[in-house]
Amino acid sequence: MHGTDGAIAKAMRAAGLGLLILLLVPAPSASNIFGNDDRRDIRPDDGMSGVGTIVCEGTTRRPVGALIADPERHVVARFDVIVTVAHAFVGPGGSFLTDCEFHVGADATRAARITFLKTGAVKLYRNWHNDWAVAVLDRRLPEALDRLVPRVLGEADANTLRANGATFLLAGHNGERGPLQVSDKCGPMPKRFSDLNGFDQRVFNHDCDMMPGWSGGPLVLREKGVSYLVAVNSTQLNAITHISGRPYNGRMNPNTAVRVDGPFRDVIEQVLRTGAPGTSVACLVASAEGGPGLPC
Repeated sequence: MHGTDGAIAKAMRAAGLGLLILLLVPAPSASNIFGNDDRRDIRPDDGMSGVGTIVCEGTTRRPVGALIADPERHVVARFDVIVTVAHAFVGPGGSFLTDCEFHVGADATRAARITFLKTGAVKLYRNWHNDWAVAVLDRRLPEALDRLVPRVLGEADANTLRANGATFLLAGHNGERGPLQVSDKCGPMPKRFSDLNGFDQRVFNHDCDMMPGWSGGPLVLREKGVSYLVAVNSTQLNAITHISGRPYNGRMNPNTAVRVDGPFRDVIEQVLRTGAPGTSVACLVASAEGGPGLPC
């Protein structure tokens, strides 16, 4: 009898030790979540009221976009401009989607039609560093909405700002549904030799918490009261870490955002100055050499 009691007590002590170990060992993070999940709903003081969703006929996906403006360099026009990812406009089977709207705050009652689009690429296989798009809306939305100011920010400068405590935010929404959220306490992170894009300066790696549905969301630097667009979040062709439920592994490629620079920067400048061209062409693919764009 005493032997049985001793065995039971020993088993209970082992079970208790096992439970303690489980409590002490951190649980694996969810897909694209780094440590504690810091996603939260957007607040008015985030400067993100101009973030919304892109709704295209022919798909149920709802990528994210954001209003942009540069009042110090461009005259306020009768139109608005948004930035997002190129794959926001790629539908089933690689078809190009043309019937699209921008819904401010993911609210269908505040919709504006997209009348013109210029993008870095449409066929994105092995070309995901060009996964950006700049679109013109059919009208000017309310002036009270926040519009992000585009800013070229190099990797070294971004890492220095982050190390010195600068505020970065990423906006998006979960699984193609609202509400719109931000991830803060995050930002660009240094690349490593093992990263798939370790030598590609056209993109940031970042550790902002996200999941499918955050494609096209703006990566923003907040500095002296101004919200600067420094990149757009891209998940295309980086599926190894973008599968819902798969734990983040440091050997895999981190979350990626396409930097505002090069042809992306040039198209932003052009479209903010001139709006949509006076032609029947609704979409152009930007030339990497700076030449005329080609129809999508």
